[in-house]
Amino acid sequence: MLFRPPRALLSAVSSLALLLGSTAAEAQAHRLPTFNLQRLKLDPAALGSLMVGTGRTLPQGTLRVAVQGHYESLPFIFQTRWEPGGSTGLVENRFTMDVTAAYGVLPWLEVAAEVPYIVQQGGEPHMDVPPPTGAGMGTPWLGLRTALLRQDFGLQVAADVSAALPVGSQELLARDDYAVHPRLQFGFLAETWQVGAEAGVLLRKRQDLGAISGDAKDVIGNELRLAGTVTSRAGDSTRGEVSALVGVPLQGGRVGAELLLAIRKHALSWLDLYVMGGPGVGAGMDTPTFRFVGGASFSTSKVD
Repeated sequence: MLFRPPRALLSAVSSLALLLGSTAAEAQAHRLPTFNLQRLKLDPAALGSLMVGTGRTLPQGTLRVAVQGHYESLPFIFQTRWEPGGSTGLVENRFTMDVTAAYGVLPWLEVAAEVPYIVQQGGEPHMDVPPPTGAGMGTPWLGLRTALLRQDFGLQVAADVSAALPVGSQELLARDDYAVHPRLQFGFLAETWQVGAEAGVLLRKRQDLGAISGDAKDVIGNELRLAGTVTSRAGDSTRGEVSALVGVPLQGGRVGAELLLAIRKHALSWLDLYVMGGPGVGAGMDTPTFRFVGGASFSTSKVD
């Protein structure tokens, strides 16, 4: 005799399957995608400002190594308009220790690297999504810069490309599947001041966070990156700088910008001490409301 399961048993199994399927789908919808939350890349050579190049490369044989602490307030927050400090975020505080290094291989060629480590990160849940908290590895970057036009004083032009290594912590939003940042750098060098500008594109995988935030504009993806700086060179031991960074999304999303002020102290011919900080502007969900950087750099010779 052919066994036929009771209709009640079939109904129960079907209901259980539907429940498990909907639970899995809900869990997937409330899971943060993998991307690198850190939008600021420091300039390891720091011949212009600490974050914007001026088309210059380190002299051949010169090595610069820097160690800095980096604090961000509300670096990951869903908002439809700019409201600095006005709400809570999935990441409300992030503290990172960062090591950068640059080396002049040839008079016109420079190589660089940046290795961050997230010391502490915390936030508040959003729409049943737990905050990415804890400590772990950030995204390391490798870079190459070549001078296209060099003058003792006057116009400077360089091409720069950097690429992320996919080894950062996914749980802490510190890793892209891939990320490449090519850019052109321009500068004008005078005896007591310099200006610089960068134009480039950050290329990375598009991630849609609309299912979590409820807003279709919450997208991480390719971005036009523009930056500029004005730097004093008049002081023998102390100099100031003003820099700005603007990110214009190319695949959806919102514009984000930052304005940063810095003071650098030439403590010794081979030692610089510096602080940098300023606000973020715009409703970009990865634009912090404020960041602060403090550190020290060591070089084999005084280069600026």
